Amino acid sequence: MEGENQTATFRPGQPLPGDPSTTKERTLYHQARSGGPLATMTREGGTWQWRQLHGDVQDGYGSGTWSEMQQWLRQG
Repeated sequence: MEGENQTATFRPGQPLPGDPSTTKERTLYHQARSGGPLATMTREGGTWQWRQLHGDVQDGYGSGTWSEMQQWLRQG
């Protein structure tokens, strides 16, 4: 692949859909927080778990509802 741009960015899991009804249980998703850091999340039942991948921040992880996770993503 000589001459091609080989720049790749690691993205764990699938992009987080905008509609929680289209998500699958125990599937890894990713989305950037509003400040830029990448986060991963997964759902089991009605509970989401999330974690920011880089940086030492006080709110780097959590669990709760879809709405709580969306709020956390916006605050980052």
